[in-house]
Parts: sequence; C-alpha cells; structure tokens
Amino acid sequence: MEIPRPSRNCSATNRELKPGEMFFSVLIEEKDNIKRLDFSVENWKGPPPEFLGWWKTRVPDNNDKKIQIAPNDVLLNLFEELSLQPENADMRYVLALLLIRRRQFRYEREEKDEKGQKKLIVYAIKENITYEIPIMVLDRERVDEVQKQLSQLIVN
Repeated sequence: MEIPRPSRNCSATNRELKPGEMFFSVLIEEKDNIKRLDFSVENWKGPPPEFLGWWKTRVPDNNDKKIQIAPNDVLLNLFEELSLQPENADMRYVLALLLIRRRQFRYEREEKDEKGQKKLIVYAIKENITYEIPIMVLDRERVDEVQKQLSQLIVN
C-alpha cells in the first residue's frame, strides 16, 4: 500500500493550504487502503479513533531547500537497532511509517495482540521480513522529541 502525498487542500473545507502554512495530516485505513487527510490548523479536531498515525507539518515554500534524508539502507539499519531499545519504541514506530512512505516497507494490516495492544504489521520488501510494531500514541511533547531525535539521526 502506498501512503498518499499531501493534497495541499484542507479536507474539512477544501481550502487550499498556502506555502509556509502549518497543517495536520492523519492516516486512516479504509477498505484495505491507506487514506491521508490534511487539515488546516483551524479545522483540526484531533485524529479520528481509527487513525494509524498523525503529524503536524508545514506546506513547503517554493524557495525551501530540499532536506536530504539518509539513504534507505541507513534507515533500515536504524530501524533494526531501535528494536533493541524498548525505550525508543515510539521512535521505531515513526520510522516504520517513514519506511512505508519511502516504499521500503509495505503496510499489511493492523492487529491486536492478546493484551489488546494494537500492532502495525509491515512487510520489509528488500529483506523479505514481516515486522509487528506496536502502534504508539504520542502526546505533543513526545512528538516534538521524536521528531528532533530522528531529524538529528537521519537528515544529512
């Protein structure tokens, strides 16, 4: 499954999101597909109960310098390393979403384990491995921390 690119329109009002404007994106599963919804800040009511992931970002300016993210092999190695660091399970979850976006992982499904914990099931195409990753719900403060930590690790 492919994660759609931003629509550059608010899903609530269909208003065009302007360059430099902050907005929220949320991923939901809909009939075995992943759907992306983008919302202007003023129309964001929080993620729906069935969300797979959400984040806040900014519409790029035409003058913005393109950020260079580490190569896929580096990201895959980091993903493996994070499996040995339970305290960074939320960072591993966010990295898994990035690897889906970069088509290194394929979204398979979502399941609940025997304890009721939701897990994201992804297939690593190059490695021919299936991973189960706990779905993490992050508060605003932790989202900022994870974003900063990942940026330091993966942005050239």
